[in-house]
Amino acid sequence: MLSFYKYETTVRVLLLRYKDGRDRSLAQPIMWRIKKKLKKYTRGKMVVVVPSRLDSQISRSFHHVEYLLDSAGIVSHSIFENKALHDQTNVSDRTDITNNIILVAFAEIVNKDVVVVDDIISSGSSLEACMRLVKPYVKSVKGISISYSKRFEK
Repeated sequence: MLSFYKYETTVRVLLLRYKDGRDRSLAQPIMWRIKKKLKKYTRGKMVVVVPSRLDSQISRSFHHVEYLLDSAGIVSHSIFENKALHDQTNVSDRTDITNNIILVAFAEIVNKDVVVVDDIISSGSSLEACMRLVKPYVKSVKGISISYSKRFEK
């Protein structure tokens, strides 16, 4: 698992303003320091994004992770769907998310090296669920998050 920014102070404010404040102009500044490393890590691999709930995407009018990657010049694919009916941001037990994420386009990933990308890893449940779903179909799968919570410091 590769993660770039610690999700606190300035990074937290920037990501929340970008994502929930719908301030797309922050995508390039967020990706500026990590763009080269991210491109190197994803080179030759199929990049897929952890899905947002459909209502979240509609209210934002864009998929925030896809847009971050696009601003860094990285092509990504949406092969998952998140069927959750409510926001799980503040839910202490996020294991239910594994029952809400489904793989809808597996033919695209068969026998490929895949990198699954999420914006913020707090519990790891969403990223882990996506990686588990693609694993039977791919050569290899790795996970990346733009930022990580204190829980994942090691």
